[in-house]
Amino acid sequence: MVRGLVHAGAYLPRFSDGRRRVGAADEDAFTFAATALERAYRPPSPAGGPATVTIVGPLAGPDPSAFAGILGEPVSVAPPPDAGSDPLGSSLRTALAGTGRRWVVVVASDRRDGRGGADGPPGEGAAALLVDDRPEAIALPSSSLAGEGSQGGGVRPLAHLFDMARGSRDPSVWTGDWSADPARGPPAGPAPPRDAPAPLTVSQGAFVPVPRDEEARPGRWRFVAERCSTCGTRTFPGRGRCSRCGEASALRPEPLPLDGATVLAATWIGPGGQPTEFDGQVEASGPYGVVLAEVAPGARVTLMVADARPEQVRVGARVDTLLRRLYPIEGAWRYGRKAVPARRDRTDGGR
Repeated sequence: MVRGLVHAGAYLPRFSDGRRRVGAADEDAFTFAATALERAYRPPSPAGGPATVTIVGPLAGPDPSAFAGILGEPVSVAPPPDAGSDPLGSSLRTALAGTGRRWVVVVASDRRDGRGGADGPPGEGAAALLVDDRPEAIALPSSSLAGEGSQGGGVRPLAHLFDMARGSRDPSVWTGDWSADPARGPPAGPAPPRDAPAPLTVSQGAFVPVPRDEEARPGRWRFVAERCSTCGTRTFPGRGRCSRCGEASALRPEPLPLDGATVLAATWIGPGGQPTEFDGQVEASGPYGVVLAEVAPGARVTLMVADARPEQVRVGARVDTLLRRLYPIEGAWRYGRKAVPARRDRTDGGR
């Protein structure tokens, strides 16, 4: 049994300001981390036990329930070690010296001031690494866990991890955007307009109370359906009861694909047609798309569209999904899955 690196996922935003990668208006450090985790995650064995997540970079005070919502299992969030100028190396060494499944999530700078420039961060994005005791785990030599490339608060560690991935002898471990350049990469186009809507203080058209929002995360964040063991019917989103026979005690969770959904219907919402939660987004970025997509036979979901033009989300098109910001309310952002154009050059085995 080897304790070492088991899976690693990376996410880089698709936009560029000409000097660096930048997130879209509905992205932030949490959505970067969420996508990196999703790309690296594989369901654990029943005896896997709770996972621990350590964050390196500017993601202050993450709510453990949010990471549980991403992974679909209990997690605890550990504070990063007091590592001085080497937070990545110290976090990985702590994970390797510990026990159980430990995630180290590196989030690059999430500066939203648009200044960039030569002295700005070399790119935004995130990487997630799982350390565990597995026969197939890759041992990480101490020399790979530190050095000039791993200094700093999230940006340089991210670039250092990309260098590690390119030099790995087992590329199957590294899923996601590792083949791109975290500093620049092939820019997909100029950064979209930034929106900064004011926090909402009253319930409006798209509002969902916090308890119901958290309860619905398996269906909304991870597309988890319920399969009835009595009649075999799939119910999505889950209702706690079979939609055909009404059975409530014979349901088992059934994860559905997060990517590769087929667009069945599409429309674009212009000024005046949006719920008021999205007023700021429409004012800053213009109309937004909404699609009805089939994620599995008979399982359909309605999604907002991100990072796309109208011609990219026509009926019959394939779309992937990403966790993105929706709107701020009660002092925090609400998140949900949005449809994005399907990636054509996959480096992550289809995840």
